[in-house]
Amino acid sequence: MFTSTGSNGLYKAPLSKSLLLVPSALSILLTLLFQHYQKFFAYNLQAIKEDFQIWRLVCGRTICLDLKDTFCSSLLIYNFRIFERRYGSRKFSSFLLGAWMLSALFDLLLVEIAQYIFGITINSLPSGFLGPVFALFVPFYSSIPRVQVAQVLGHFSITNKTLVYILGLQLLTSGSYIWILALSGLVSLTVLKIMCCIKHSVMYTIRAVHLDSTEITE
Repeated sequence: MFTSTGSNGLYKAPLSKSLLLVPSALSILLTLLFQHYQKFFAYNLQAIKEDFQIWRLVCGRTICLDLKDTFCSSLLIYNFRIFERRYGSRKFSSFLLGAWMLSALFDLLLVEIAQYIFGITINSLPSGFLGPVFALFVPFYSSIPRVQVAQVLGHFSITNKTLVYILGLQLLTSGSYIWILALSGLVSLTVLKIMCCIKHSVMYTIRAVHLDSTEITE
């Protein structure tokens, strides 16, 4: 029920393989053997804002401290490896890095908005590489074709994308404020796509102007 990618495993997806193995292994080690080091990987917003512990934006947004989040995000990364095969590891890593950096900014912004509008004080968020994982639902929704694989009770269709959405919903409901990470991830990749469109438009305009000026000179 996972989206078909044409080949199995992590063939031609070295970045996805690294994102699966390294954070998952560290998450298991921190949960089972090195619990006293978990405090260094907590996504503590209060420490970031008041004590200027900026390094927590890196440590707190890389390793999951909840094994349920590790499991769900790992399955999603495995499924989203299709984008690394489609765009190449270099472009895929650029998108992930951009989404990771922008989602950090939107995390802080959404927390301030929640406090200002709803009066909710949020001192910490769930740890892990969750923003970029949620961000990848944008191209998954828009570019992966929907293929029906089964029908339940004659009305409800099960497609090749159903299980991925169920995993995303499970991850979304696994924590109180994980919706902030999901929203910041979705917004970050949307902003990246808009920036890419603007960049391509500007480059196209520059090339057109250059061609026109060349023709006039000749």
